[in-house]
Amino acid sequence: MTPAEHMTVFLSGQTRNRVGFDLLAQAADAGDSSLSTSPLRRRILAGAAAQLAGAGTVRLPAAGGRGWDHSAEPPLPLWVERLTPRRARAQRPGPRAWVEPLAFAAHLPLSRADLELLSPINDHLRDHPDAEPVPIPERSYELYGDEKRLARITAHRLVTAGLLSITDHLRAFPSPAPLAMYELGPAPWMLIVENSAAFTSLRRILNRWPRRDEVGWLAYGGGDHLVASLTTCLETFEERDHPIDDLLLYTDLDLDGLECAQQAAERAREAGLPPLVPAAGLYSTLLTRPPRAVPGADADRIRAAAAWLPEPLAANACMLRMQGEVLRQEALPKPRLEQLLRPDQPLLPQLREQRSRTAAC
Repeated sequence: MTPAEHMTVFLSGQTRNRVGFDLLAQAADAGDSSLSTSPLRRRILAGAAAQLAGAGTVRLPAAGGRGWDHSAEPPLPLWVERLTPRRARAQRPGPRAWVEPLAFAAHLPLSRADLELLSPINDHLRDHPDAEPVPIPERSYELYGDEKRLARITAHRLVTAGLLSITDHLRAFPSPAPLAMYELGPAPWMLIVENSAAFTSLRRILNRWPRRDEVGWLAYGGGDHLVASLTTCLETFEERDHPIDDLLLYTDLDLDGLECAQQAAERAREAGLPPLVPAAGLYSTLLTRPPRAVPGADADRIRAAAAWLPEPLAANACMLRMQGEVLRQEALPKPRLEQLLRPDQPLLPQLREQRSRTAAC
């Protein structure tokens, strides 16, 4: 069950109209033991609250009012107001017979939306049981006349419950936008850079590196796009017959950058890529640059995000953010990068190995 579903179950047992959101958060934690320690917990809880409001289960406090906790991002409601469920609309009859792969549908209380989703899939499986797999948007357009109809199918409750298979039932597969990557040399490593300015500076430096056999792949990507597109590099490695042994990431030293790094590292592990590690040589030098001030954030979230870095970088980044400061990659401009990356020394160790600097968090 999703956090929103655990919250819905908890709400069904309440008698008061107004329910503290901390109780709903506890219900979500109880249903998923990993949620309470997740660096994305606050974001997940905010998404669950939005789902409940969108489904008409609760009403949230007025936007911008006093009913919100703004101590960290994203803001969370302090309470929700239960809404009386609307009378269920009459269901459209399902198919007279479900094909064998969708036989589970005959034993479920399906909503109108479920039937609208499953009926075209049922017809397609009946008429094209051995259909060639295609990207999800193409199958979506074929079945529903809308290429975006299945955009969030991976999060649908029937899919997450293991009943509806994108591969076997939809005969489809995800097709994320490719990671922007450039083969600058034959070395078996790739460095991913979050910001376009830092990417451009590093690309120009590496294109002039005197020993071409030390230069590998340089990629550009960040945020949700990086996490979604990371696996697409596998096909590019295969097409170019240029696999990698080392995978490095260089992001901003802020919460978004470090939390994205953690998600990307997990995605790389699931895809069978080499471990995604920090470009510690770049980070340690970035930490010597002037920071910029930003609003405060939750201390536990800061520590969890900084944990992706090795020590003492993690402690330095943690202390920086605790002080209400961050470091963007633009603080380490091209002239400084050229001083850092010395052509008379091997390149990859300069990217991987941090310079000494200590702090406590």
